[in-house]
Amino acid sequence: MLVLILLMGAIYAGLSLPVFNIAKYEVEGNRYYSADEILIMGNCKTGGNIFWKAGISDIEERLSKDAYMQEVTVKRSLPDTIVIEIVERKQTAAIALGEKYVVIDSNGTVLRKTSVEPKIPVLRGLTITKMTVGEEIETEEKILLQQTLEMLASMEKGDMFFKKVEISKLQIKAYVYDSLLCQGTPENLTKAIESNRLQLVIQELYEKGIERGTIKVTGDEDISFTPKID
Repeated sequence: MLVLILLMGAIYAGLSLPVFNIAKYEVEGNRYYSADEILIMGNCKTGGNIFWKAGISDIEERLSKDAYMQEVTVKRSLPDTIVIEIVERKQTAAIALGEKYVVIDSNGTVLRKTSVEPKIPVLRGLTITKMTVGEEIETEEKILLQQTLEMLASMEKGDMFFKKVEISKLQIKAYVYDSLLCQGTPENLTKAIESNRLQLVIQELYEKGIERGTIKVTGDEDISFTPKID
C-alpha cells in the first residue's frame, strides 16, 4: 500500500510540473466567430495545469449555450495546449420581421436577431408565431418554409444565389437580381436547379445582358421567360 501511495504521489508530482501548464489554445472549425471571440466566450485562461485546471467541461458548457454551436469538443494536446473543435450551424436565410431580421439555419433553428440585413437570402411573406434563439422557428407557413429551405440547399449546391424570396400560398418569387426573378413552387424550382436547367437559363440571360424579367418554372419543368415582372 505504501508503495502504491508513493507511486501515485510521484505521478501527481510529475503531472504537476510547469511543462504541463496551459500555454495556448487552438480553435478549429469556427467560421462565424473568430478564434479570439471563442476564447472569450469560453472563458479560456492560460497558466493552469492542463490536467487539474483545464476546465474542459466548463468551456464546453459555455460555448454550447450559443445557438451557432452545433457541436463543441474540447481536448488536451500535451504538453501545454487545449484544442477546441467546433461544428457550427450555418446561416441559411433571414426572415424579414418588420425592420428586423431573424437569421436561421437549414433546419429553421434561430441563430440570432438583427436590425442589419445579412448577406444571405431574405425571406418575406412568412408569419412568425414563435422565435426563440437556439430553437426551431415556428411560422403559420411551416410546410412552405421547409420547402423553401430545401430549395435554398439546392441553390447552394447548384452554385446559385437568390437575394430574396417572396413567399405566398400559391408560389414563391426568388430574386436573382433586384429585377430578375424566378417564379414557381419551391418543389418546381428545386427540380429545375437540381437538373441545372435553371442555371443555364440564367446564364443565357446574363450573357445577353438581361437583368430584368420573370423566369417561370412550371410543374413539368417547363421554363419560360418574359421581360415583364408580375
